Amino acid sequence: MYKKSLFAIISTKILFFFKPELKKVFRNIILCSLFIILLIYFHSEYINWSEISGNSQYLTFSYILKNILILSSLILLFFSIKRSKLKNDGFDKFRNKDLKRDYDKKLSSNNDNKSEINDEYFDKFRNKKRLRTTQEIKLNKK
Repeated sequence: MYKKSLFAIISTKILFFFKPELKKVFRNIILCSLFIILLIYFHSEYINWSEISGNSQYLTFSYILKNILILSSLILLFFSIKRSKLKNDGFDKFRNKDLKRDYDKKLSSNNDNKSEINDEYFDKFRNKKRLRTTQEIKLNKK
C-alpha cells in the first residue's frame, strides 16, 4: 500500500515537472470531484431527513436539482480543461523568444517586409494558347 502511494506521488511529481500546465487541470478535476462528492453527501442527508420527518414533498425536485448541478459542474470542468489546453499549448516559450538569427526572422509570422507577387512573371503563361504538362515536355524531348 505504501509503495503504491509513494509511486503515485513520485509519478505525479515527475509528470508535473515535464508538463506544468497539468497542475491546473488536475486541480480543476479535484475541485469538481469534491463538489460532486459534497453534493451527493448533502443530498443523501436530505433524503434521510425527509424519511425521518415524513416530509417528501420536494424529493423529486431535489433529485432533479442534484443531477442538474452534477451535469453543470462536469460541463464547466470540460470547458475549463479545454480552455487551459488552448491557452497552454506548449509553444509559449517560442512565442516570447527574441529572434536573433536571420533564419528565425524569415520564419516569423509578423514579417514587416511583405512583398507583393509580380504579375509580369505570370503574363508569359497567360499569353500561351496551350500549356503542356511535364509528361508532354518529357516525351517531346526524347
